[in-house]
Formats: sequence, C-alpha cells, structure tokens
Amino acid sequence: MEITYVNHSIGNRFNDLIEINENLLKYPNLHDAVLSHELSHSDNAFSFKDLKIDLNKSVNSWDMLKFMIKYPKSFYQLLPIYYSRKHGFVYDINLILIYFVTICFFSLVYFLAISL
Repeated sequence: MEITYVNHSIGNRFNDLIEINENLLKYPNLHDAVLSHELSHSDNAFSFKDLKIDLNKSVNSWDMLKFMIKYPKSFYQLLPIYYSRKHGFVYDINLILIYFVTICFFSLVYFLAISL
C-alpha cells in the first residue's frame, strides 16, 4: 500500500494508493486515525462495509472540524464528485448515497410539514 501526501482533502483510498493531507503530519493523533480509517476500507468502489466504516465515528469530529477550518482545502473531502489531475473525475459513492438519503429525508419532512 502506497501512501502519498497531498495539499487537499483529508484522506482518500484509491485501490492500493492512499492520499492523506500533508498538514495532518502536524497532528499525529488525527493523522493516525485518518490513516487507520483509510486502511480499513476495501478496494471495492462500493460496499456496505465501506459505508459502515464511513458512518462510524472513528475520528474525533471536533478535532477534524478545527483542522478543516485551519486548512480550507480539506473541505474538498465533502464533495461527492471532484476532478483530480492524477485520477480524473473521482466520485465517492458513499457520500453520494449519504447526501441522497439526507435530501430525501428532509424533503419528506418538508412536504409533510407543508401538507398539514
């Protein structure tokens, strides 16, 4: 498994390559948690195991938010589809699914609320 450091996102796994934000090296606990999270993913484009890993709170949310505010390019992690010079168009099925379910849920709540 090859690990490459980049100046965007937080951490991504592309089969046998893991990209981690280079600024995480300044935060060893956060770096180790992100690396462990990425190593636990499978090589599949989508699996319920990977979705469960992404929904699991393996990284301290408060520490991650502080990191993301300090390094704004890390917010790329929240994009379900983005373009990378190295990988072309990249899409995260888990994020797409999570966003879809969230939008459906809030749409349902909204339409139920206005129909009452």
